[in-house]
Amino acid sequence: MRKAILGAMVTLLLVGAYASYVVSYPKYPKVEGCVNPFAVVKPVSRVQENWSKIHVFFKLATSRDFWKLAKPWNVDYSHVKVIKHTFEYKGKNITMLAMGIPLRDKKHVIALYEFSKPVQGVKRKAYLFEITNNKSEIKVEATVTNGYYSTNDECVHRCRSSEDCDFLERCETYCCSVNVRCAIECCATGGNGWCTIPCLAGPAVCLTCIVVACPLCVAVATCCDKEGSKCAPIVPGP
Repeated sequence: MRKAILGAMVTLLLVGAYASYVVSYPKYPKVEGCVNPFAVVKPVSRVQENWSKIHVFFKLATSRDFWKLAKPWNVDYSHVKVIKHTFEYKGKNITMLAMGIPLRDKKHVIALYEFSKPVQGVKRKAYLFEITNNKSEIKVEATVTNGYYSTNDECVHRCRSSEDCDFLERCETYCCSVNVRCAIECCATGGNGWCTIPCLAGPAVCLTCIVVACPLCVAVATCCDKEGSKCAPIVPGP
């Protein structure tokens, strides 16, 4: 009986904390098109954060970006990894908090990235990766940019150039899947062995390490196996 009451109280506390957080959750403008913040930053340094499972749980429970991709009770908390990066952007240093979150099904990994200052308009970026059956490919199922959700249900070429698009539209490419071997080799080359041991523990744990230690290896076109294209609206700049 006491456990049931305690469980109910914890649930109400979490619901209340999440509700209050959502009300005060900052909103950022929608970023049109396939903007890749990692393509314009230069790595400077990184430091691993030793967060407790409770710290990680509350971070995810109060993140609307995460809730759009999964739920806190679906997470394998034993293998969550958090790293703080420093990047050079437009001649100045900024920081980025990276979280690698493997799910209990051992087939999906979520990457959450939070920049201290917007990079090309992007303040928060999240990816939902799926490890395919042959374990040699990482499918990008969905992304969340500044709180706006989008899927990669179809990896098709809808245009070859902007001439194939309507007026005030341009042809843009997006990555549908990443080559696992390429990502591991990329991280091993630039990561100084950060993910050597995790990658021996299985594909999900390996991918979790790579997305936080070497985000440029999975977020840039270097290791992209399949690309799609679509017509996106041209938004005039300020």
